[in-house]
Amino acid sequence: MKLRERLGRMLLGANQQEPPHPPAPLAARGEAQDTAIRALLQTCANAFVPRGLHVRANVMTFSPDGKRRQVNEATAFNMAGDPDRNLEIDANAAASGKAASERRAAVADLVLLQITSAPAWGLRTQEQERVRPTLKSILSVPIFDPANADGALLGTLQVDSDLTVEEARFNRPEAAELLQQFADLLSLLMSGVELKLATTRNEFTGVAPKSRVQNATQVEPGLYVANACTSIFQLK
Repeated sequence: MKLRERLGRMLLGANQQEPPHPPAPLAARGEAQDTAIRALLQTCANAFVPRGLHVRANVMTFSPDGKRRQVNEATAFNMAGDPDRNLEIDANAAASGKAASERRAAVADLVLLQITSAPAWGLRTQEQERVRPTLKSILSVPIFDPANADGALLGTLQVDSDLTVEEARFNRPEAAELLQQFADLLSLLMSGVELKLATTRNEFTGVAPKSRVQNATQVEPGLYVANACTSIFQLK
């Protein structure tokens, strides 16, 4: 039996085949779950960027018909007051949409997008106008359903920053691997699994020096997709 199947059975019961749409079902949300997700997102954001420098983290989940995704404002980290704190976009739009459709990490260089005047990766004009105007970089990964890793996603996880891709280190392969590890933990919380997260000091330590992800491919101007996925639920 494959590792992801064993994990699914242990955590959530027997795998059930789900069509790609509608999206994977989520556990009923409560304050305890939101609190745990907020704490995890704060730890996630601070794992990438040193204290005192700008970084945000958020989860986007699908609409019931699977055609749209929206930022979960209640659990987002450091987005209070930002115009995109509850942004809703098409399911496959933007860097996070590429992460969802390709089921691998995606990195967006918004500085290059501005320089080249390239189309905004499927965002509608009114949606693009709501994006934080000083934002320069985005890293996004898919959130897999632990019970059916080949089925519909639970959503996407993003970290973004007013720092450039290079300054935030989002362009390093190990950054994608680190964010996917956070997404795998997040998938358990979103699926109703109770996790006890250790209380830690949220200090920037930098990403790991080695990675299973070797490189990425540019798929559109300023938009890159990792050549491999490192989710534990995708291990063969």
